[in-house]
Amino acid sequence: MFENIIGPIYFRASMSFDSNIIFIDTGEHKVLIDTGTGMEADLINKELEKVGSSYGDITDIVLTHSHIDHIGGVHPILKHADPHIYLHKTEADMINSGDMTLTLGASFGVELPPLSIDRPMEEGDVLDFGPVRFKVLHTPGHSIGSVCLHEEKMGVLVTGDTMFPGGSFGRVDFPTGNMKDLVKSLRRISEIDFEIALAGHMHAIIGNARRAAYDSYRMAQSMMY
Repeated sequence: MFENIIGPIYFRASMSFDSNIIFIDTGEHKVLIDTGTGMEADLINKELEKVGSSYGDITDIVLTHSHIDHIGGVHPILKHADPHIYLHKTEADMINSGDMTLTLGASFGVELPPLSIDRPMEEGDVLDFGPVRFKVLHTPGHSIGSVCLHEEKMGVLVTGDTMFPGGSFGRVDFPTGNMKDLVKSLRRISEIDFEIALAGHMHAIIGNARRAAYDSYRMAQSMMY
């Protein structure tokens, strides 16, 4: 179920292979960050209804990267709504050309239909959803187009699969994964001020999340040698 974290930001921790999902309701904008695989689409829609929304209301979908457990749930939403879809340009360009390789669908025996990304993101972009404004941080390592999203006023960092709780982080053995890049990305986010981290898997970190990022950075760094 969606748990209110701060202001208009809600967080759904997945109990399955699906990614976690973040929902933001600012009135004018109803935003999902990551969408899961799509296998639990009906359940997720019902859970959105419990917080006063539904797939039909979604205006924007922001993807932290294009792996199937984060992007697979886009198509069920498109049956109900016509949202803007955001993904870092390096991965958006591949998908817009018809190349779905980085979704890893084939690796899991799933053929994802073609998808159009109409809002490619780049480092430093600001996603303006009214009272919620995310600065895009390009944080490659888990994948070439992985991003984190920083809401400075609220002290929130959406980390995707770059950083997880408990000193952990995303794996780098998928295509375009790179441990050296991941260490650099973790070091970067460990130097940003934020109290809340909303990761792509596991639980939300409420309080002292910057310290958790530093722990992930040190753990990843130790694995380089």
